[in-house]
Amino acid sequence: MNVRRKKLAKAAALLSILFIATMVFTLCRTAERASAQDDVKLEAEKKKNAEFVLKLAYTDAANWPASGIKPLGEHAFALIFKSIVESRSNGAMYVELFPATSMGQSKEVIEMVQTGTLEMGIQTGALAGVYPPVQVINLPYAFQSDEIAWWIFDNSDFWKKMTAEIEEKTGIKVLAMGQNGTRHFTNSKRPIREPKDMVGLKFRVMPSPIYVKTLEAMGASATPLAHGEIYTACQTKVVDGQENPIWNIAANKWYEVQQYMTLDGHTWSEDMLIINADFFNNLPKAYQQIIRAAAYQGQTAGRASESLGSLVTDFAILEKHMEIYSPTPEEMAKFKAAVVPVADWLKAEIGASYVENFYKAVEEAEAALGYR
Repeated sequence: MNVRRKKLAKAAALLSILFIATMVFTLCRTAERASAQDDVKLEAEKKKNAEFVLKLAYTDAANWPASGIKPLGEHAFALIFKSIVESRSNGAMYVELFPATSMGQSKEVIEMVQTGTLEMGIQTGALAGVYPPVQVINLPYAFQSDEIAWWIFDNSDFWKKMTAEIEEKTGIKVLAMGQNGTRHFTNSKRPIREPKDMVGLKFRVMPSPIYVKTLEAMGASATPLAHGEIYTACQTKVVDGQENPIWNIAANKWYEVQQYMTLDGHTWSEDMLIINADFFNNLPKAYQQIIRAAAYQGQTAGRASESLGSLVTDFAILEKHMEIYSPTPEEMAKFKAAVVPVADWLKAEIGASYVENFYKAVEEAEAALGYR
């Protein structure tokens, strides 16, 4: 009887613990839902009371703080921008975020910003559809490092003149430049150590002509597809590979359908904050200055988040799932030699002066930063 009583007592204790744990979990979830509902009400009230509402659309998921060890680059950019605009305007401006392509891919976002149906967007690689000369910033192997790119977009006369022309010709104002990252090749067929290994492979690229020409110069074929189609295209073998920054490969789990990665860093790609020019220019000057300041701090957050992911946290994830290869200096020289015709092609497409002035800006940046 004593043994039976002890067993019953243990069972009762376990049931009590389970009941308490269940109640705690339920209360926590209820509190979380209540907190989320409060957040929604607060945002709705802020939007209602604002004099100006700025809708901001971007590709990256709103992964933080709800999940994830850090915000993705565009989300970090957007969060900082929103916080500064709303706080410094004392609620007179409200920023409504539309992450995870909820407003469409970059191409659609650009079109909406251009027509004024959307105030703002963060885009990567698609502005060439309305302003082809911007492709110069994606010339292969143009930047030795991230800070060279940053210097150009923060300081160069070249970029100031180009953004002025973008506004004049498209009605889109460029406010800031975050960092989508340095792009690398992945594929499911074989290791890529030099351009000859690219021959016969089909890669997904962004819908921008310079990306297609870069892959073709290396001997591969290119298939332009939207960002959301990459996983399925790789899984179903519509393409053999794709090219993206490290953080993006990890965040979207493309390593599940790609076995090999080559760290060649062929293209530096942008996270460009854009706004409808008419909307911006009609805002009070004080609000314009707040937006400019928020854009500057947002780009800094975006750059930092991307760097942390690609250099540390997300690289560690890919090391566990993929065979990663870093080309030797001799192999890199072959990659760079293969893409020389891309610059000549772009000169014919947009005019030689854009390409020449871009390379001059790169030289200025290298000199300013001690590379020369």
